Amino acid sequence: MALYALTGSDTGGTTRAVREGNALDGGMQSAGNVGYEHAQVGHEYWAGLPLPWNTSRSDIRRTAAEFTHVPKGLKVVEYRAFDAGETDGNVIFASTDADESSMGDLFKMRNYAGRAMTVKANSSSRVYYVARVKVTGPVHDSLSGCRYSYRQGATQYPTTHRLLHRRPSRTPLK
Repeated sequence: MALYALTGSDTGGTTRAVREGNALDGGMQSAGNVGYEHAQVGHEYWAGLPLPWNTSRSDIRRTAAEFTHVPKGLKVVEYRAFDAGETDGNVIFASTDADESSMGDLFKMRNYAGRAMTVKANSSSRVYYVARVKVTGPVHDSLSGCRYSYRQGATQYPTTHRLLHRRPSRTPLK
């Protein structure tokens, strides 16, 4: 079964159907649940998107990533992309405060967001995306769903993964 997404075009605002890609897999990280019981209203955190695996026989160029569902009580401030080799692994959920985070100060790390990154055939990406999220109030749902955009050959594809994964906590501390 082919999945399609509607996209706008630069031809006067008409929409067209775009076949959803299937070359990227969210792997084990897209199947787990992560919580953070110390989240506080007004504070910001890094929430990692799953590290994608290119399941195809051709290289792809990943161009963007985002959560598809941001619950009430959370606000995505920005998306960044980091090389796992430069950050000693990839972020699942961590404070943006370098003194509280085992990942160090990610604000000082090179940001690859906005650049097309190659993911070799049959391998995982070295570059992973994170969302900087701010807790604005009680959170009763999870960040969920992940959409990657990538180019394979001359075709640009969206691909969406089910992701029930990132929850700061049910009741943020005040």
